[in-house]
Amino acid sequence: MARGKGKRTSTLALLGWATFTLLLGLGAGLMLGQQGCDRRQTPAKREAPEPHKPDKRPAEPKAKPSSEAARPQSPEPERALPRLALVIDDLGYMQPELVTRLCSLPVPFSVAVLPYQEHTRESADIAYRLGKEVMLHLPMEPIGYPGPGRDPGPNAILYNLPETEVRRRVRLALDDIPHRVGVNNHMGSRITPDRTRMGWVLQELKARKLFFVDSRTEKDSVAFDVAEQLGIPAVQRKVFLDDDKAFPEMEKQWDRALKLAEKDGSVLIIGHIYPETVEALEKLVPRSKGQVRFVKAGELSR
Repeated sequence: MARGKGKRTSTLALLGWATFTLLLGLGAGLMLGQQGCDRRQTPAKREAPEPHKPDKRPAEPKAKPSSEAARPQSPEPERALPRLALVIDDLGYMQPELVTRLCSLPVPFSVAVLPYQEHTRESADIAYRLGKEVMLHLPMEPIGYPGPGRDPGPNAILYNLPETEVRRRVRLALDDIPHRVGVNNHMGSRITPDRTRMGWVLQELKARKLFFVDSRTEKDSVAFDVAEQLGIPAVQRKVFLDDDKAFPEMEKQWDRALKLAEKDGSVLIIGHIYPETVEALEKLVPRSKGQVRFVKAGELSR
């Protein structure tokens, strides 16, 4: 009995010692693990950076952007071309084929149509259809009437007519020209210097809101001045193209008109529906593009 009892006691002692040793090991392991965690969680101290020392050298100035680079470059505006208004007189008696050829020129211009002629209405229709400006070419008495070559045509405005007849003839002529938006004088060197008679004529134009071109067949004409006084848009001729129908002479007058346009900003030139003039214009007009801007007479009236 005593021997069995001793074996049980020593066995219990061994178990107790083993348990103690195990617990001791577990405790030490926990302590070491905690220290390792603390080391991982606590960041290492870093040395404080040295305070920034300003550079003692003077700072280089910043380059300013050039004004050329800073601003967007825009193309220079094109120079406005001087304006040239071409008026071709005396349509109405010439064959429609020549009128069509004339009005096929690919620039704006104006035609002045005589009333009461064989091809009056057809000429106005052709010009209008081809985009040209139509005017009445109003017959007026010239100095020297009724001498040779001085007949202005039927129902002309004559100096000795009373006011009522002058006004009636103006209205009659206006009604004979379809599509007309303005008027210029045919001959008229006896009428255009007379303020009273030009007043009668121009008042009829004002009633229909038409502009007036003073053809300046007489240097003493007051037609433009009277039109201005009445508040009628008006413009004056500066150059006759074809007093001489030889091409070199027409070319000379054309170049004169171009120079006047350049000098004054605009010019009005008058020619006639001669075959020689149409042929000359077919050469002169194309070579003048880029030098002037072709306009209708109504655009120059003011």
